[in-house]
Amino acid sequence: MDKLIKDKILWLVFVIVILFGGCFCVIQVAQGYLEQSNQKNEQQSALEGKKQELQNLENSLKAKEVQEVKKTTSTSGKIIYEVPGQQFTAEASFGIMFENLLSNISNSGVRIRSIRYNYNPADDRIISATRESGGGYNVCELSFVAVGNYAQFQNFFKSLAKEKYLSNIYEMYIEPYDKDKSILINRFKVRLYTKTI
Repeated sequence: MDKLIKDKILWLVFVIVILFGGCFCVIQVAQGYLEQSNQKNEQQSALEGKKQELQNLENSLKAKEVQEVKKTTSTSGKIIYEVPGQQFTAEASFGIMFENLLSNISNSGVRIRSIRYNYNPADDRIISATRESGGGYNVCELSFVAVGNYAQFQNFFKSLAKEKYLSNIYEMYIEPYDKDKSILINRFKVRLYTKTI
């Protein structure tokens, strides 16, 4: 009987040792997982911080680029012709620009067949953008039908591009003359801009 009790006690001790050993191993594994999880969370938060720093840096670089572009466009771009509002109506404010455009046309050798005027066309972006603020901008769209050769039109468009005041070639349609293919009939629209101050 003592042997039977000793065997049972031995088995009980053996089971208790195995249980404690198993619990110890489970605790060790759980602690390892917790440490890994904590490290992962720390690395994740550090990564988020780095991403935020990178985003802030990108935003500041974009802001600097926009400022540089604004500086270069304001110093090297074309300007809008400004006229005193008390002296001229919106239609009369284009007088000097008409004169410059017509002298460029005659100097290039292009012949004008017809001109049509359209003041403040509804689809113009500058007018639509400044309509709410009442910016005082005026637009005149000139629809030309002109005749000339390739070199003459090239000279005219180059001289138009060299003008310091803002003008925009809005639409162009070129076709050769039936009797002489070296002569072109050009239908184009030029938009001129002024601002009443």
